[in-house]
Amino acid sequence: MISITGPIAVTAASGEPFRGANEQPVPGPGLPIPVLVPYGYIEEEYFVSGMVDGKPYSTTLLVRKPKDPSRFSGLVAVETIHLAGAIPLWGSQKVWLSGGHGWVAVASQKGALDEHVKKSNPGRYGALDIPDVGDSDTSPMRAMRGGPQDDVSQAIMTQVGALLKSNSENGPFQGMTAKYLVMGGASQTGGTTLRYIKNSHEQARMPDGKPIYDGYLPLMAFSEKAPSARDAAIIHTVSEGDLMSFAAFGRPMVFLEDSDAPNDRYRHYQIAGASHVGTRGVADPLEVFGTLGNVMKEGEKLSQFPQATLFLPTVYNLVDWIMKGTVPPKSRRIETANGEIVRDEYGNAKGGVRSPYVDLPTVRYIASAPAADISNMFHRLIGLEEPIPVDKLRSMYKSREAYLEKFNAQIDQMVAERWLFADNGETLKAEEAVSPLF
Repeated sequence: MISITGPIAVTAASGEPFRGANEQPVPGPGLPIPVLVPYGYIEEEYFVSGMVDGKPYSTTLLVRKPKDPSRFSGLVAVETIHLAGAIPLWGSQKVWLSGGHGWVAVASQKGALDEHVKKSNPGRYGALDIPDVGDSDTSPMRAMRGGPQDDVSQAIMTQVGALLKSNSENGPFQGMTAKYLVMGGASQTGGTTLRYIKNSHEQARMPDGKPIYDGYLPLMAFSEKAPSARDAAIIHTVSEGDLMSFAAFGRPMVFLEDSDAPNDRYRHYQIAGASHVGTRGVADPLEVFGTLGNVMKEGEKLSQFPQATLFLPTVYNLVDWIMKGTVPPKSRRIETANGEIVRDEYGNAKGGVRSPYVDLPTVRYIASAPAADISNMFHRLIGLEEPIPVDKLRSMYKSREAYLEKFNAQIDQMVAERWLFADNGETLKAEEAVSPLF
């Protein structure tokens, strides 16, 4: 039985949730205070306690929701806090805030709770604890493979999900009705989501037998078994860089064919040109994440591919699939031959989710930067770009005006086919119009 306490007060003595000045526990640049008030949203924190295999735990839920219950859509996005302290599903905040959806971050992983949440504010979080189950695997890749400690996290996510969906009077969505739950994450938490689908979804049930989680968003991760959830919808999105880096690490990449069957709703998207870590508008990778220091070589330029903008509609499409039954678009996979990505004459990948950045190239995108050895993992997570010579661009497009006409037409097509939000499409067109090309 899970119990809940809150909202936890914010006082001068207790401090704000997490670090206060940042929107997630991990320290570092690029983490602003979340903008909630203009959207009519509020933030609350709750503590939950329960038992897993006879061992007690207590941890935190960070909740963001509409202040006005009448604006609540009935859907809640739920993610476990990343072992690096991140909350990547909140990166899709445009979807959650514009749709009136709720969002909950659960510190269900012991490593995230101990190393990030508790250290961010020992006075506020000192009494929280997740049991150490003595996982014998201490390798650096343990967090990506699962194990006994991951099983504890999955159990907590099941209990929290059941709590949210039961709409109890003292729950975080009191006065509202949570009808749909979506679990998701990216990279390490994309992996935890895939393992949850494999190991826990079938048993994670409400009293009426319906699933606790109605949909899953495993992003930028793969599993050793194809993710199938029977009575929940899955959109599994990865970047070209993920394909490259997972292959470099020798890790398995398994996925299903797309399906619209009621008991097998699945989409798998591979975004050509995108890297694992987005760096559009950034010159120094430290502006993105503190662990990306000292990975750039002299003369290298970070990729300016707009991947965050292209990932967003896949999240929106899953929500529509769950709530309205709107079937999402399908896409080709990135082409491969003999274990390598097939590339065009400019070095860009063929196939995958297409955009004018790869169909009308002005640069070559290196979606996973080469590293001297496999230990330099963070170098492989960023993308680089190499310019196509100006004389070649003039030969390809004849004039800047002709290029922009084709670019804008493909952006409009992406909007019409639900690969891009209309306002983001207009922004991309405006940015391209003033960029120095040729």
